[in-house]
Amino acid sequence: MELIFKANIDDFEECGFGRIMTEALKKTIIDEAREKVGSDEFKKFSKLASDTLVSEIKLRLQNFLDEEIVLTGGYGEKKFVGSINDLIKHRLDESLLRSVDSSGKTLTSCTTQGNTWIEWTINKHLEDKIKTIIETAKNTILKSINSNIQELLKLFTDTTIKDQVGKVFANILQK
Repeated sequence: MELIFKANIDDFEECGFGRIMTEALKKTIIDEAREKVGSDEFKKFSKLASDTLVSEIKLRLQNFLDEEIVLTGGYGEKKFVGSINDLIKHRLDESLLRSVDSSGKTLTSCTTQGNTWIEWTINKHLEDKIKTIIETAKNTILKSINSNIQELLKLFTDTTIKDQVGKVFANILQK
């Protein structure tokens, strides 16, 4: 963020201010102005201004949401009467609590069968997650079993070969 200050000193020229305005004095004035702007008082003022602005926006938004409205159909019949806040809640309820079939499509007929959309979504997510976890566990178990079988087969093969070689040497030594 950049804050630029400009001062018009033309009025001071008539008083002879231009004669005493040296570069060093200009630099001192600029440095002190920067220091004052960065001071705690300026920070307090900007925080107060920000808080006031935010609270005013919140108040106006709340007034807007509490404002009463009437929604009508094509022939002027009232479809909804209430605040904008109530309308938002009503629409969310309609969306989240609508009846759906097993594939998540909205049921058009009145029915107590099926789930609400939010129940279906949660169940679907849980089923997918459970399938993923089970598949991961299954793969891990299969890898472990295959690894153990490979080790046992290698051990069995090595033992069998040692026994065979030992018997052959024993036969050779006996002859």
